[in-house]
Amino acid sequence: MTRPSATLDPEETRRFAAIADEWWDPEGKFRPLHAMNPVRIGWVRDRIAERFGRDPLAPRPLAGLSLLDAGCGGGLAAEPMARLGAAVTAIDAEPETVEVARAHGAAAGLDIDYRCATVEALAGGRFDAVLVLELVEHVPDLGVFVREAARLLKPGGLMLFSTINRTAESLLKAKIGAEYLLRWLPAGTHDFARFVKPSELARAVRAGGLRPAAVAGMSYAPLSGAWSLTRDLSVNYLMAATAPTPSGLVSDYGGRDAGPVERDETPPDDFGKRVDAMKVLLQDHDPRLTSDSSRRGQEDLPQPLYDGLGYYQRWLLALKANIVELGILSEEEIAERLARYEEKDSPDT
Repeated sequence: MTRPSATLDPEETRRFAAIADEWWDPEGKFRPLHAMNPVRIGWVRDRIAERFGRDPLAPRPLAGLSLLDAGCGGGLAAEPMARLGAAVTAIDAEPETVEVARAHGAAAGLDIDYRCATVEALAGGRFDAVLVLELVEHVPDLGVFVREAARLLKPGGLMLFSTINRTAESLLKAKIGAEYLLRWLPAGTHDFARFVKPSELARAVRAGGLRPAAVAGMSYAPLSGAWSLTRDLSVNYLMAATAPTPSGLVSDYGGRDAGPVERDETPPDDFGKRVDAMKVLLQDHDPRLTSDSSRRGQEDLPQPLYDGLGYYQRWLLALKANIVELGILSEEEIAERLARYEEKDSPDT
């Protein structure tokens, strides 16, 4: 029997354990997860690659990184993460679910360390990235869960969430529609009161010592049956959060434990032009967007990534993260504005 835990509801875990043998049936009770999985995995891959300076389209872009899949279920996220090169540890609270995941992974020839455990009971290391996908809407105490999961991150690591907003639209679509009208999920799978608003998740993330870094919506198109990334957070959404790096990281702004800024006299490269473009586009846009906030953004970069990037590359990543976190622009809007600036600045125009 599952032991009492501050981060899980035994009734919730038993409900999923009862249908554990259906995890890998794309037309079964986990059909919605199979349908959305390519979109959420793509977003997760891109955020991890961006954080650690990897090419997301490389054959194994996550090679050399350690990753924890918390509440792994049957392994729908753990397996693609392993194929992308990550060293994956995956945990779930129910032995039946873990056995299904372990057997499927072994049959696929994947080396995944599956364990029957909760985040607060997990011992034996910290991770570059922690996945919390379709889980926080099932935990009894969001703040406790995020705090316990955050301690499993390495300094500068990345936590990635996928969950459901608490809105009238999500009540209609994710609860009533999915469970009672379309019967995609067993009735009672979700408790609407536990759906999590993005603002609530962001508060829990900050209280856990992390920093929200990116957010995106996922929307379902009934006619095509396809999922896609959108700016609409009203039902399903994703969030990334970063763990702080140790103090003492050299700052390009002459910040703590840093000497004066050293800048090349050579003409700026493409990254330099993009940073300059951002400064033009966002001039006087928001008083919260300060040099100090960008300095802290650079200090939050993982040490290997920081060391491997040039001045402007670090500046660009920090500035983008600040713009998105403050809600000034979305990632898509930043890309669109930069594209317009680059087109205008092209020698052919």
